[in-house]
Amino acid sequence: MIRVEHLYKSFDGVPVLKDISVGYEAGKCNMIIGKSGSGKTVLLKNIMGLMEPDSGEVWYGDSRLSAMSYQERNSFRRNIGVLFQGSAIFDFATVLENVMFPMEFFTDWTREQKVERARFCLERVEVLNAEDKYPSELSGGMQKRVGIARAIALNPSFLFCDEPNSGLDPHTSILIDQLISELTKEYNMTTIVNTHDMNSILEIGDRISYIDEGRLLWQGSKDNLLTTDCTELQDFLRSNTLLRDRVK
Repeated sequence: MIRVEHLYKSFDGVPVLKDISVGYEAGKCNMIIGKSGSGKTVLLKNIMGLMEPDSGEVWYGDSRLSAMSYQERNSFRRNIGVLFQGSAIFDFATVLENVMFPMEFFTDWTREQKVERARFCLERVEVLNAEDKYPSELSGGMQKRVGIARAIALNPSFLFCDEPNSGLDPHTSILIDQLISELTKEYNMTTIVNTHDMNSILEIGDRISYIDEGRLLWQGSKDNLLTTDCTELQDFLRSNTLLRDRVK
């Protein structure tokens, strides 16, 4: 589980995150939603330790992120998997080499062990017979699958996904959503997804947090999302053509 307590973040004196306190549960897809510029990505980066908050704390279970030394943080990153918006797999490396990349930094495994683990992860995300190909030879959906395989290569406890369906067609988006949800439950990961995709939210969103102008205004399940009393969230949902007529 991840806990965020009274998080503040500003840039050049302009507040971006304003007293965010929220929890993210293990074995669930925790979604962060909100308008562009609402602070979603900044929140995600602060949780991951890629940014330092002005004040407030991020807890991973009983471990406080701000209390970790540089060495402890580097060691802790072994427990974190990340799926970036553009997949961020390396053009110069093969599919197999991409998946093995985290193992080069965080393990002392033999090459045979790394290859075995990489092949297992590729099989788990159903990327078959492609380990010697380069990203340019793959479709966008296949690149995302390779990105997921790399993210789970070290069997992380925490998985972060930044707009995982960006640039994908609707059918492929559904398949990627299903894969993220399955892996989250299979490995009991604490998964946090930053997304604009309303289909994703309604299909796999176990717990949803709505951020508006840097404040957490609502948190709940997809089952009570459409009946919310939060005016700002109602307006946000109505701006989506998929939900315009479904919000109370």
